[in-house]
Amino acid sequence: MTEHRVGEVCIRTDGHVVYALIDRPEVKNAINDDVVDGLTAAVDQAEQRQARVLVVRGSGGTFCAGADLELLERIRHDPGRVEKFMARLGTVLDRIEDAPFASIAVVEGHAVAGGCELLLACDVVVAATSARIGDRHVEYGLVPAAGGSVRLPRRLPRARANYLLLSGEMLSGADAARWGLVTAAVPVEHIETAVSGIVSRIASRSTAALAVVKHMIGNADRLPRSEALDRERALFLEHTASPDCRYGLAAFRDRHTPSFR
Repeated sequence: MTEHRVGEVCIRTDGHVVYALIDRPEVKNAINDDVVDGLTAAVDQAEQRQARVLVVRGSGGTFCAGADLELLERIRHDPGRVEKFMARLGTVLDRIEDAPFASIAVVEGHAVAGGCELLLACDVVVAATSARIGDRHVEYGLVPAAGGSVRLPRRLPRARANYLLLSGEMLSGADAARWGLVTAAVPVEHIETAVSGIVSRIASRSTAALAVVKHMIGNADRLPRSEALDRERALFLEHTASPDCRYGLAAFRDRHTPSFR
């Protein structure tokens, strides 16, 4: 196990799992350049180590309150500076979404605006039932800039996504699970057990298979249906030649549970 800090993010590696903890509890883990630096480093490390899972969470009992609005207020008269900041944030969220590993957001407290956008970039979201989740940009006269207007309508039925984007309404973790915005919601005292079970399950899977499935998921979002189906079959055929596929089929034949190294 290794642990280090980059910017305002603590990064810990444990086997096939990389953990990224946003550590600005005094401002509810609001995103500044140092947070973007840390998230970027966590993604870099997960890619370099061929991790199977990246877990993203916040310190101090909350996930992320979005972009640091004090920073935005200071730089808003410099459009180039604002654009650079938002482009860097957007890039790291795109990398999380497109990565060859699974990403899991663990949401306690608030996941608001940019925090909600970070949540939306992750594959799996485990939230406390008491969490407060929403886009909320319009409440302060702001608008999304890190993927919220694109990913939210992909995650939810259009009518519900439109309502959240236009109203700034906040959902509890329990309601977010019922709406399909998060994967699961559990009482906060059970969140560690729930997260541990999900991480262990995904981390036991084949690195190669996870990467192919993530590629397929991305194709389903980006390509026309017929093209995505064609690519699925092509990726399947490529994957059948992989060592993990051969090993998995042999394990099934021999009636034992595969252990992917």
